[in-house]
Amino acid sequence: MPVNSLLIAVACGATLSLSFPAANAPASAFLLAPAPSRLDWNAARPNADFAGAREDGHSAEFFNTRRSLVELDDDSADVVSNGTELSRRATKGKWQSVGVGGGGMYSYPAPVSWGGKRQDVYYRGKGNTCQHRYYDNDAWASSWEDMGGSLDSAPATCSTGYGKMDVYVKGTDNQCWRRSYGYKPVGGWDGWEPMGGNMRYEPATCKYSGGKHDVYVHGNDGQAWYRQYGGQSWGKWQAMGGYLDGPPRAVSWGDDHTSVYCKGEDGAAWHRMGNGKGEWSTWESLGGTVDGAPSACAWKDRTDVYVKGTDGHCWHKTYKWGSGWGSWEDMGGDLQYPPEVVANEEEETMEVYITGKDNHMYRRTWSNDGWSQGWEEMGGNVESKPNAVAWGDGNVDVYLTGRDGSCQRCY
Repeated sequence: MPVNSLLIAVACGATLSLSFPAANAPASAFLLAPAPSRLDWNAARPNADFAGAREDGHSAEFFNTRRSLVELDDDSADVVSNGTELSRRATKGKWQSVGVGGGGMYSYPAPVSWGGKRQDVYYRGKGNTCQHRYYDNDAWASSWEDMGGSLDSAPATCSTGYGKMDVYVKGTDNQCWRRSYGYKPVGGWDGWEPMGGNMRYEPATCKYSGGKHDVYVHGNDGQAWYRQYGGQSWGKWQAMGGYLDGPPRAVSWGDDHTSVYCKGEDGAAWHRMGNGKGEWSTWESLGGTVDGAPSACAWKDRTDVYVKGTDGHCWHKTYKWGSGWGSWEDMGGDLQYPPEVVANEEEETMEVYITGKDNHMYRRTWSNDGWSQGWEEMGGNVESKPNAVAWGDGNVDVYLTGRDGSCQRCY
């Protein structure tokens, strides 16, 4: 047994069956090289009925109507008040229950920050409505806000600037819905807006330049689709091709760059890069044998993708502008869900979070061109993938679903 695995097992009080193997442990199931695909990801194909007229779609009136289900119990009174927080990153053993509204969490939490000391957290509640709570100036809002809707997925969210947010969901009518904050002259929330489409899984979104951002979905025809907001108005849905087996993920390192990742129907990770002007590279297979959707970050002309391999390990691959892709790196671990990564461009660091099969959260950190030694056990008692958010002056918080059904925050 590798030494760092033994140390982790002893430090966590875990049995050997729960210990984390070393990053250089041999892999038995993760295939490194791209395999030939029986399908041409880049060939033109029929659009099926993704962007066609919908007879079974919800009306905007229905989506924006609060229904009796929103009156379910709100347990947010259990929130712990922590006062002013000075820590710059999630801290081992430092957990807070953010409570729960809407009768319970039916998805993992999705956090976002528009800057300063502001964070907003969203999830799908028991009544299929969108639940929202914000943290500002070292204090939480008094309770969860029910934003209505009729959700069939976890929310996806991004901020396009200070005081602005967008939330995207898959509706129970299978089309994409959006709600935005801060775009009116007087600020505040707009109503839910139907975006069209006929999708599977949750959407993805990212900002890439100024107020510009895209939303990406896995269409009912199996390919990726995206729609672009150019800062003033929306473009039409555009087909991206591909043969997806899960939701897409999208990241940007700044102006004129977006990278889209997904798990393909062949089980491998796939990637496509765009310049924000509707011009895209071809789909490329990154290889691997992937269990669940990838996670990615982009910073300083590089993009990093992380996956849960079919061997249960966390695997990592880096693209650097001018030199292309590196090799897959086995980071070890014993993952229950896909990993999560967050980058701090100013400090040139990355933090990768995973949920182990012991329901604890773990972390590895990249800094000074190298990884921290082994996985750091962060504690917790959780049952979802982590979702991390960078906020303030270099702070990182991580949100997960607790095994008691509450929203949990490691800070």
